[in-house]
Amino acid sequence: MGKEIGIDLGTTNTVVSYVNKKGRLRCLRYENKNIIPSVVYFMSEKEFIIGEKAKKRYVSNPEAGIASFKSHLAEKEKIEVIAENGDKFKYRAKKVASNFLNQVINRIEEQLLKEFGPEEGCIGNVVITVPAKFNDAEKEATKWAAKNAGFENVKLATEPTAAAIAHRQESGQEGNSILVYDFGGGTFDVSVIHEERGRFVEIATGGDKHLGGNKLTDILAKYFFRIIEDDYGIELPFDEEEFDEEYCEMSKSDYNKNRAAVLEEADKTKEELSEEMEYEASINLILPGEENAIWNCRIGRKKFHSLIQDEIQQTIEITRRVVQEAKEAGIEQIDKIVLAGGSSQIPLVKELMEQNFGESNPIFADDISTLISRGAALLAKEELNDVTEPMTNIQYGVAASEGVAYRMFKVIIPEGKKLPCSGKAYFYLNKDGQERIEIPYFERDIKNYPNAVRTDDDGIVEIDTIEISNLPKGLRKDEVKIGVAFTIQLDGTLNIQVEVLDKDGKEITNLDTKCEKLSNLE
Repeated sequence: MGKEIGIDLGTTNTVVSYVNKKGRLRCLRYENKNIIPSVVYFMSEKEFIIGEKAKKRYVSNPEAGIASFKSHLAEKEKIEVIAENGDKFKYRAKKVASNFLNQVINRIEEQLLKEFGPEEGCIGNVVITVPAKFNDAEKEATKWAAKNAGFENVKLATEPTAAAIAHRQESGQEGNSILVYDFGGGTFDVSVIHEERGRFVEIATGGDKHLGGNKLTDILAKYFFRIIEDDYGIELPFDEEEFDEEYCEMSKSDYNKNRAAVLEEADKTKEELSEEMEYEASINLILPGEENAIWNCRIGRKKFHSLIQDEIQQTIEITRRVVQEAKEAGIEQIDKIVLAGGSSQIPLVKELMEQNFGESNPIFADDISTLISRGAALLAKEELNDVTEPMTNIQYGVAASEGVAYRMFKVIIPEGKKLPCSGKAYFYLNKDGQERIEIPYFERDIKNYPNAVRTDDDGIVEIDTIEISNLPKGLRKDEVKIGVAFTIQLDGTLNIQVEVLDKDGKEITNLDTKCEKLSNLE
């Protein structure tokens, strides 16, 4: 049977939750903490550690570790690692995520077996949450990482929906419409979710998958870098590609250590200023000539807020658009506002949310960091289609292949469609005798990039290419019709079916059809 668990696989931190014997939601502990830093540190190519211990070692030796791997899950490029023992190798981010989750599995299953025994204590259904703005490749990579880590029954759910479900369960308060403002380490999502008779329907969704707490940390780190340069009269660029050993008079290794130390202290400063009005940052630096120095800087909450004001205001503008979209869909009022994600603990967030939306709406912000994981655990106990009604928040389509519309984006599945949903497009050969055809397909973030119309515009991303080869020789271009069916499943992942028909409508078989989904890549 197995125990159902929910995982909030975060850019900065990961949380795993389950329902205990008393029916209460609980977080599983790793190294005696509820929150697991999403960091992998390599002692050698074959040996690695994760979590808090990995995070501490990573700061002093960043070349041996990988952090924020969630932000790179869909990337094919490999990340270079120099392990603590000197081993050099490369890993794709989704493989790093798989290693991380495998370590998590081993630890949490030990705890479950102790509490529930051998029959119920093994891991059963698993729900992993993903940002609402994750694209197909990122979702596929997440599922690949989970299954290769050892999870057998894996489903995905969006983070805002999980947060809404957890809040509803734990507060015991019914609400017809919930606004979830989810500001995590790597992404920002906002959704209006309508609750009716135990079902949670996504009405409107928006966000920015490049705007999260890490970006705020970067802003504060850049501020620290500028002061350090002035204080010591050195060149210490924040952007790695601007670093030059000869010009900066330090080795790349020393620069990497400095950069990791500044980012770590900037992140700590961000967290401290959520609780305190002032904080003194302290960083061990390696100066040119391998001289060591301890750099101190006192910073107040007011200054920090001024540095991140534009980014927080950007989340408010996105939230405003989503609220308006919900109104146009028939939601007359927001009954509750729920803050989720660690970055929502920044005081400026709640301040601006109250100013803009909180006049008549109560704002809930309890136990923000573990809320999404707890909602995922609840979803793991249910069939997703029994309690959720997700929808598409981006468009799926192809490029026009001829005429004045050449390379223009053609919508196959629009945004705002309830899942699962399908769409179909037809293609034809470009010339007589053609034996091979390629059909690239794309996603368009229509909400954040409303003016994107060509497939090379910002906001339109190529997912993959369908390749059909070994077509019979001598075909005329008007004798072949190629049908491509797109199906977006309940968890937001994409399935594709291809059929090639002759002039009589009969399917041509024995073709080589390739659609290189990311989840099948090594």
